[in-house]
Amino acid sequence: MVFLPLCLIVFLQTSIIEEVYSSPAIGFSVQLSRDTHLGHGQAIRYDKIITNYGNSYNKWTGHFVAPKKGLYLFSCSIMAYNDETIHIQMVKNGIKVSTIYSNPSRFDHSSQTVVLVLQKGDSVWTRQAYSGRHLHKVAVYNMFSGVLISENI
Repeated sequence: MVFLPLCLIVFLQTSIIEEVYSSPAIGFSVQLSRDTHLGHGQAIRYDKIITNYGNSYNKWTGHFVAPKKGLYLFSCSIMAYNDETIHIQMVKNGIKVSTIYSNPSRFDHSSQTVVLVLQKGDSVWTRQAYSGRHLHKVAVYNMFSGVLISENI
């Protein structure tokens, strides 16, 4: 049986705790502040920033760019404008990972959540797909969020 001195045990525990908590947090939540007309395949540029901790979401492009490798969670919610339908895709590096649909009944609201492994520099965004081109301006219905869950993958 090996016995370690108490000071070494405390040092090891402190080092592990510091490693877990020393990495800066990454997370964002954004909304639309106005009715939005989208072109075919156009990225949605959420212009109202609620949180952008780590500055990895770009409101001018609508893209989140991973500042580090890790396991991330992304969520998107949509509501089409008035009595229209709309399909939105969540995309990783240009490849569709999910599709969200809002049907033509008034105030239909849809959402989707995905967990993705990203490398540093990978991009995630939402874009118009298939049908529909208008998103309703009511910000709480059209949101995009993401957060780094863990770098330990």
